[in-house]
Amino acid sequence: MKADIAIINGLLVDSQRIYPGVIYIQDGKIIGITQSLESRPEKIIDARGLHILPGAIDGHVHMMDPGYTDREDFTTGTSAAARGGVTTVIDHHRTVPQVFSARELIEKKDYLEKRSVVDFGLLGGLNLKNVGNLRGMWEAGALGFKGFTCELHEADALLPGNLMEILKDIRQFNGIALFHCEEDSLLKKNEELLRKEGRKDPMIIPEWRTTEAEELAVRAVLHASRSTGARVAVAHTSLPSLVLEMAQARAQGIPIYTETCGQYLYLTEEDLEKQGPFVKFTPPPRKKEEMEKMWWCASQRLIDMVNSDHCPYPYSEKEAGIKDIWLAPFGIPGVETVTRILLDGVSRGRLTLQDIAYLRSERPALIYGLTGQKGSLQIGCDADLIFVDLKQRAMIDNKKIVSKCGWTPYHGREFQGDVVLTMVRGKVVMEDGKVTGEPGWGRFVTRKG
Repeated sequence: MKADIAIINGLLVDSQRIYPGVIYIQDGKIIGITQSLESRPEKIIDARGLHILPGAIDGHVHMMDPGYTDREDFTTGTSAAARGGVTTVIDHHRTVPQVFSARELIEKKDYLEKRSVVDFGLLGGLNLKNVGNLRGMWEAGALGFKGFTCELHEADALLPGNLMEILKDIRQFNGIALFHCEEDSLLKKNEELLRKEGRKDPMIIPEWRTTEAEELAVRAVLHASRSTGARVAVAHTSLPSLVLEMAQARAQGIPIYTETCGQYLYLTEEDLEKQGPFVKFTPPPRKKEEMEKMWWCASQRLIDMVNSDHCPYPYSEKEAGIKDIWLAPFGIPGVETVTRILLDGVSRGRLTLQDIAYLRSERPALIYGLTGQKGSLQIGCDADLIFVDLKQRAMIDNKKIVSKCGWTPYHGREFQGDVVLTMVRGKVVMEDGKVTGEPGWGRFVTRKG
């Protein structure tokens, strides 16, 4: 077997099993997997004591480039991804200009190709005026579309009539839309009442962005998917009851998928009360018992994807909300910490490595049309691999954060298990905590065929 690289002595992990094997890589792709070394390429990597998983696909990142590069740029953001074992990011449309047409999508792709350390895909945006542009963006390579059911981050609120119109169009070409689900009118009424009370404390956030607001919006999206047959995904689900509703709908043939994020598996209302603006995101962290149930949902694979919703802001902008929580923006960094949260969950018996391969790699690849290219340890797939040390135990420190924002809500917390090497198409882009990949190595990815 002619190969550039052989990886020996590691334990290979997919969604079903863990097994010993040798991986052979040629021209950036996996060309063979054997039980023992059958040929000796020039480069051999010894993974003794480590587990090898397919690289993560993070379908929910806001790298803010071009436009908001004081918060993040694509090079720093994809470097952070490499540190966190993410080999493909799917960037959302909220840059300058926002991506609402095929022309804007292509211009953004061309701009980013020289800036990315890992591979990347793009989502187009949904608003009240661009229904006629959706097929064009899909044919130009968009992996899907992102919309909001509430006014947030300068986005239009897509109400049930808008959802039906948009999803009827998307169904025609079998696209997929990811929705931020909070009911707009309820949020506005809650905000009005809280401001009248003069409240400025962090605990206004769960009273403003209530569980009822999330429930109502998810059910509207679910109804629209049922009625149109269009594929939809619900972003950053925070409630186990909604996970169960969507799982039941899928069992009935409705094409709805559930995303949650690392923060809903680790942070709670108690953290919001203690850390204030540095744990301000929406939907907000829920009660501890809800968080524990979310781990159970993940272990039962009722959740389809665990992504980051990486949305960094400079420390100073978040700090402005310490005395007045209204002044802090919504969003936290996360692309480099989600895998560590999940690995720590493995150490605590909350889920398995096979679950991580499913939630972070195989299932996202299927949902976004990348199966056969990304997300699997299979012959013919890109050699996107992460080497994991389950014994490594370390504290997360703001000083070691790769993201341009330079902070994390997990500062000072100890996690067991870490990614010690990240490989994108056969090239090592991170090793022992140091990002070695160069901007321009990352390629644009889209569906084949």
